[in-house]
Amino acid sequence: MGVRGWCARTQEPARAGHGPQAMMSPCVSRFIHRLTQSPAAKQTQAQMSDAPQSPAAPKPNIRLIRKMRVDRIADYTPNIRELFLTMTEPDSFDFRAGQFVMLHVPPKDPAAKPALRAYSIASSEHVKNHYRLVFKYVDTGLASEYVWALKGGETIEFTGPFGRLFFKEPPTEQQIFLNTGSGISQHFSFIESHLEKYPDLTYRLLFGVRTEQDIYYVEELERLKSRLKNFEYEFVLSRPSETWKGKRGYVQNHIDAFDYMKVPSTFYMCGNGAMIKDVKTKLAGDGFDPKMIFAEAFD
Repeated sequence: MGVRGWCARTQEPARAGHGPQAMMSPCVSRFIHRLTQSPAAKQTQAQMSDAPQSPAAPKPNIRLIRKMRVDRIADYTPNIRELFLTMTEPDSFDFRAGQFVMLHVPPKDPAAKPALRAYSIASSEHVKNHYRLVFKYVDTGLASEYVWALKGGETIEFTGPFGRLFFKEPPTEQQIFLNTGSGISQHFSFIESHLEKYPDLTYRLLFGVRTEQDIYYVEELERLKSRLKNFEYEFVLSRPSETWKGKRGYVQNHIDAFDYMKVPSTFYMCGNGAMIKDVKTKLAGDGFDPKMIFAEAFD
């Protein structure tokens, strides 16, 4: 994944109702919540201040609309599409691995404002002008309809970067990444951004999807494996065929193999909220340090 990608946090349409909040999708509400002094935001900041960090994250200009050109489109599965993008205005974009942007989805009514959808950047923070956006198709989703209509050559707009969920430094001996759906994006960013600085760590990744037909990013994960001597990944299928030889069930059912109570470890989770809740419950029961757990939920 030589350029960048993004993790779709949500593509749900705005919910019906009254007042300003009724016009916002769940991801926009979460985005605004992030910019306030919420307990969750304070907890994340406290966690990240426990150890020395990389250079400070770029301060977002929420009014600056940035533009990217769609250079190429790849469809990995019927429900996963990736856009290969080049920054055009301005000509570069700084962010830290783990951050996200707000995609501006053009309204059908020219008089209306664009809908906003959040996506996590999913590749190296060291590349400044080429990116990749990974989308998961959602029925009736505004962003899905917009993205699946693109043919290449169009310009898309976004604002950001936002977010304070970063790779914890100095790192522990073992890094455990648990993701579902398009949640691979954030974790790919973490690993690709830090593999040269920390080549000797143990990296473990579980990727939860439904069936064999939903598997994607094998080539990208194999490329990471070729660059890291101790990187292993496995797909976990919730609805596999009878011939599937890999892990079955759900990601949260397979974390005991990592021996995290004996090996100093950090957990990163991105994806289904139920998966994240189950893992946190199990880790709490095991007495695992909650300061070493970082999660981004989307459904």
